Formats: sequence, C-alpha cells, structure tokens
Amino acid sequence: MLIFLYGQDIYQSREELRKIIKTHEKASLNWFNFVRIDVKEKEVEAFEQIRQTTNTTSMFSEKKLIIAENIFSATAEVQNNILNFLKNKSAGRDNETTIVFWSEEVEEKNELFEFLKKSAQCQKFDLLKGAQLRNWIKDYVFESSGKIDGQEVERLIEYVGNDLWRMSNEIDKLLSHNGIIGIMDIELLIKPELDLNVFDIVDAMGQKNKNTALKLIGRYFEKGEDEIRLLGMFVYQFRNLLKVKSSPDARLGLHPFVLRKIIAQARNFTFEELKKIYYRLLTIDLDIKLGKTEPKVALELFVAEL
Repeated sequence: MLIFLYGQDIYQSREELRKIIKTHEKASLNWFNFVRIDVKEKEVEAFEQIRQTTNTTSMFSEKKLIIAENIFSATAEVQNNILNFLKNKSAGRDNETTIVFWSEEVEEKNELFEFLKKSAQCQKFDLLKGAQLRNWIKDYVFESSGKIDGQEVERLIEYVGNDLWRMSNEIDKLLSHNGIIGIMDIELLIKPELDLNVFDIVDAMGQKNKNTALKLIGRYFEKGEDEIRLLGMFVYQFRNLLKVKSSPDARLGLHPFVLRKIIAQARNFTFEELKKIYYRLLTIDLDIKLGKTEPKVALELFVAEL
C-alpha cells in the first residue's frame, strides 16, 4: 500500500502520520518492521533503504511500515530512482508493506508527485481557515473536556492565527486553569501573533497612501494568507492605536519594539479617525459573519475608502 501525505498544515499531517503508526502497531502485534527515513538528512541512503526494506523477506509473516519524509528535498536522481522502483516493482502494493511518503513542500510538476497522486492514497492538508478553523478549535477544546464560546474562539484566532501547533499549546495552557476559556484569560495569557506586514499596511494607511496599502494587501493575499486573520490583525492593531491615542502613557503589555511602532503610527491619525476606522472594522467583521460580504472584497474596500 502507498500513502501520500502532504501540505502546509504540518500539525494535521503529523497527526495523521501518528495515527497510521499506531494503527500498524496495534494490527501487527509483535511482528512489525518499522523504518523511518528523513530524506533531507539521509538523501544518499534513502532510496537503498526503501528498496532493501521492501524486498527483504522474513521467515515470519511480518508487517512492514516505511515512512519516507521530505522526499521532494532529494535530488532529481534520487526521486527518479524511487519513482522507477515504485513503477517496476509495484513496491508497497502488497498486503505486507505500507510505504508512507510525507512532505510539507511538494513539486507538483514532477513525475514522482504525479505518480503518487494517481497510485497512492492521498491526503492534502491545507491551512485551516474560517469555519474549518473555528470548528477545529471547538472540537479540540471539547475533546480536552473544556468549554469555549464563539467570542473566545474568534479572539483565539485573532491572537494566534491558524498555526495549529501553537493553537493547541495555547489552548492546553488556557484549559489548565479551570477548563473554561474566557476572553480575559486569552488577553492575559497569550501574546498576539502580529504579522509585521500589518505594520507596513497600517503605515501606508496612516500616510493616506492607498495605492501602497492596496499593493501590500494584494501581496498578503497572494501568499495564501487568511483574510479573517488579516481582519483580526487590523482590529487588534487599531484597538491598540485607540488605546495609545486616548492614553499616551499606556504600555499595553507589548514588546517595546511593537509599542514604539504603535506610538509612532498613532501620530498619523486623529482620535476621531481611529474611532471611525475601528467601528468600520467591527461592522465588516459582523457583515462577514452574517454572510453579507466577502472578506477579501470587504478588506480591499475598507482600505480604498479611507
């Protein structure tokens, strides 16, 4: 059997990999031959190890599990060797051997990728966005015997984004107190993950340079980043700008570098401008949740109308 796991969301793909290993351990009892190869570290030996493990016969009826990680980090020669072996020997398609290819980065326009897409059991793990991310958080909290409401879910996404490794760690930390996640807990215990790109966008907005701001947002979207995350960063940033504008001595519990940037940016706006912008962002957030507007369109219009 051939299995191919790939995609940007390493947390989910690693979880699936862990489940596969556990399933094989349980099914095979003591007769279990397990080989794990990181092609990034052992490129020269990778192909030979896959070939030998697959072709080695045992006097016992043992199950074999071969995990080859980062296969697309290998040279074209190594990839071609593996591809030809899989084609010619029908490797891994017997009942005794399972080969799992795991990769974060893939080259979609090469023969090995195309072969695995057609011949293996494939799962692509994209970064979670929108409702998928919200549901993942709710499920994780529920499975951890905790409680969380919709407002807290939104605040977690605003602060952490869609890095599930960090999200799971932050949720575990929050639940360790009393099993209930509240807004105050999130704000006290989690430092927001603020993409530095948002500083550039806000700088351009403060200087009334709409063209630059729109170009920067365009680049942000081209990277495949989540629109809701950008909205969350805007809300967080303008909330802090309002706090600094209303109380210049406010420290906000931020890193000194971040605080200096916010203080400098606050000088580009009047207090009334910041209030209007913040209210507009909250309106956009509500319209998106009610399905009245598309997030990307709403954010582009928000900048264009400033």
